[in-house]
Amino acid sequence: MASLRQAVTPSEPGRAEVDDQPIILRKAMALAAMLEAVPVAIAPGELLAGLPFGDAAAPAPVGVESPGPPPAPASLPGEGYIAAAKRRLAAGCPVVAYAPDLLPVDPALADERYGRLPDYATAAEVAAAARLGLAANSNPGHLQAGHDRVVALGWSGLQAQAANALAALDQAAAEAPARRAFLGAVLIVLAGLGRLADRYAELAKRMSDQTTDATERAQLLALEAACRAAVTRPPQTLHEAFQLHWLTHLAAMNQGAKQLGRFDQYMYPFYAADLESGRLDQAGAETLIEALWRKYGQVTFITEDNLQNMILGGQTADGADASNELTYLCLEVTSRLGQVDPKLSVRLHRGSPHRLLELTAGLIAAGRYQPGIYNDEAIIPSLVAAGIPLAHARDYTNDGCSELLVQGRTNPWCFEAKVHLLRCLELVTTRLDDLPTYEAFYQALLDESAAAVAAAIANTNAVQAAVPAISPNPLVSATVEGCLEKMVDVTAGGAMYNPATLCVSGVADAADALVALRTLVYEQRAISRTDLTRALSEGFAGHEALRLRLLNRAPKFGNNDEQADRTVVDLVRHLSACVEGQRNPRGGHYQLGLFSYGDYVAQGLLTGATPDGRRPGASISANFSPAPGRDQEGPFAVLQSTSKVPAVLTPGGRAVDITVHSSAFSGPQGVDKAQGLLRAFVACGEMQVQFNVLDGAMLRRAQADPERHRHLTVRIWGFPAHFVALPREFQDHLVARTGH
Repeated sequence: MASLRQAVTPSEPGRAEVDDQPIILRKAMALAAMLEAVPVAIAPGELLAGLPFGDAAAPAPVGVESPGPPPAPASLPGEGYIAAAKRRLAAGCPVVAYAPDLLPVDPALADERYGRLPDYATAAEVAAAARLGLAANSNPGHLQAGHDRVVALGWSGLQAQAANALAALDQAAAEAPARRAFLGAVLIVLAGLGRLADRYAELAKRMSDQTTDATERAQLLALEAACRAAVTRPPQTLHEAFQLHWLTHLAAMNQGAKQLGRFDQYMYPFYAADLESGRLDQAGAETLIEALWRKYGQVTFITEDNLQNMILGGQTADGADASNELTYLCLEVTSRLGQVDPKLSVRLHRGSPHRLLELTAGLIAAGRYQPGIYNDEAIIPSLVAAGIPLAHARDYTNDGCSELLVQGRTNPWCFEAKVHLLRCLELVTTRLDDLPTYEAFYQALLDESAAAVAAAIANTNAVQAAVPAISPNPLVSATVEGCLEKMVDVTAGGAMYNPATLCVSGVADAADALVALRTLVYEQRAISRTDLTRALSEGFAGHEALRLRLLNRAPKFGNNDEQADRTVVDLVRHLSACVEGQRNPRGGHYQLGLFSYGDYVAQGLLTGATPDGRRPGASISANFSPAPGRDQEGPFAVLQSTSKVPAVLTPGGRAVDITVHSSAFSGPQGVDKAQGLLRAFVACGEMQVQFNVLDGAMLRRAQADPERHRHLTVRIWGFPAHFVALPREFQDHLVARTGH
């Protein structure tokens, strides 16, 4: 796409001096120019208008499910993690235990899969950002747009709020220039959205004039009306709300905000009003939901790792159960279509109705979609303890994977700051001969991990502070509560809540290694420190008996073993203490989360042999899960182990991955068994769990014959994906977890 200097029209002020405009205005003009230039198309039978902006986006669906296998996405989930690790190894970079490390290994590139903005930043701005791994239209932090606010107020309501604030601005205030630029940028991007809707309305009108089919003409006229309503007023019907939401979502994805939030809560008033007025019946509502689900499915063909997360159920602000008829319709349509988008999760609590449990358990037992499950009983108190008011804590949603945030009020920054705990332990083992007692080794690990936490936070703060100077975000800011009220961009602290999460991975592996060291090396002295040091340095080559002793003769996390579980609890308490009191440049605090994201394979590639018996290069545990193949006592024991870590220590969230053999839920009692597992999850106090109902033999058959298994779905680091579309390393990790 052309540069912004070519994209602006001669009538716009400052065409000759674009670079002199504040960067937030330049980015707003770039987005508006892109929205004016992207192709528009409406397929026959479509009820909703809007084609994803990326070059790899699928053609618009025709409204009937294809009987053939889904085409492969343009990019595979997880391949970026593996490629980055291999680049680092090839470049001979030091393998540190934290991220970001700000080493110039990976190029600073914006994600252009969801559309490319015209160039809006100067060469100097681009060069300064690149030193911190940023680029123009970099949108780090796992942003989430406030879709609830958008459908409640409409673009017109947000425009009015910005215009009123601009008119009332104290021009003499020191902050006036920055606030004026911010509000002007918001108005530009909202106008750009309106122009996109106008273009679709005009297309629908032309198509309706050309068709001779009465049904098609009526659909196109309804589509035209919904697009025109998006420009002029808040939505009044479910169709209008879906259309407004979808066009907003298309633009928000380009700006890094891809999550969908509590869809059944913010859309239910439109559903209920339509049914009450007779404008729509339940069958018509299902048809509209299917139409929107198929639009989400168009993004699948860009990448399955697209963060289109949607969460259902939970509680209302006053603590009542929030499930409604739209909740159930969303689950039923998801089950029927069998798509991986949208990526559903369900919030449960002690008062969740039987119907919600039954539908959720049915999806899990069928092994088709496996929604992520969130526990209000653990999560809400954790958020309250972190300073979130109770009513807002009850309005939490998940972010790009499994992180937690308050819907429509948060800029979470939950992806960038990371500590690889097993790598910390590996670094300490290089000094094993100098650590004569377990207490000395353990203290060295605490010191090493504390240093990694400090480095991760310092570097992440440097990146956060640099984002407003290269990629402010007036579009997302317009939708997130606090930004318009403060007249401050979301990247600069405008949101109501501005936490940042330090994500720690490899906790289970590190604990297993500590228990093995304590038991076999320091207490029983069955393995000498010298022999272990040699075996580790040689990657266990020629030391298989020693490796198997480490692997099998010491307790492992995930089996309700008190020693292993207490080690994990102590490690998490230490990490939480390291994070406590740390602040970020947006005025918020740091909090702890236990996540690996898709790094569990890549981090394994970068980590040598470890005292838990893990071979060099082998993948580590995913998220807050037991290491692959080490949970031998079943899913209830896993939950008993993980739930011993108090939820208040991890307000950023954590994810437990549990693999259950498909035979466990087979037969007429399968759904009841799955319901029992869900009730046990709520009762034990774990925060979040995701189930894979799999058969290792079936996965191996899929590896051998992928064409016949294109519809096989699994759940990885917080979302569902097609098994055969994963890189082989991730497939092998899932096969290794099918031991139950």
